[in-house]
Amino acid sequence: MTPIGHLSVSYISGRSIRGISLPAIMIGGIVPDFDFLFFFFEWFNQVHRVISHNIFFIILVSFAASFVAKAGAKKAVGFSLFLGASLHLFIDSCMDINPTNGTGIALLWPLVDTSFSPFNLFHDSMNGPGWTEPLKMLRLMIPGLLYELPFYVLAFILLWKEKIIFQD
Repeated sequence: MTPIGHLSVSYISGRSIRGISLPAIMIGGIVPDFDFLFFFFEWFNQVHRVISHNIFFIILVSFAASFVAKAGAKKAVGFSLFLGASLHLFIDSCMDINPTNGTGIALLWPLVDTSFSPFNLFHDSMNGPGWTEPLKMLRLMIPGLLYELPFYVLAFILLWKEKIIFQD
């Protein structure tokens, strides 16, 4: 899923659950993809969905966020970030068109190197060359964008309803 897709899912979820810090759940929704900082390195395909796409990473980041949050918001921030990142992990475990390092995510890395995917929405025939050929990879992402489209629309409707965008 794209970062906009993850942000949409996080926003919708944050609006649906009481006591959630909306900024924290949205940050949590994209924080596992920090590994894209290494996109231009030759070894990117081997580490994407490994180093930052596991339960230990999101627990560590959630704890760190709650540690630096204001006194009254520590639990809400930590839980919200954890929830957003957990949603990210679940979505990525089900939507993988680049199984260079295994289909899904490395949920229990570094304890276990096995990838976790309860199911994959994309057929093996859609597996691309990986990010070594970005243009081919982007073309293969089109079906994934169709899965994301309802989340974009719902998030847009919620934003419109709250008059966060297009204010009079």
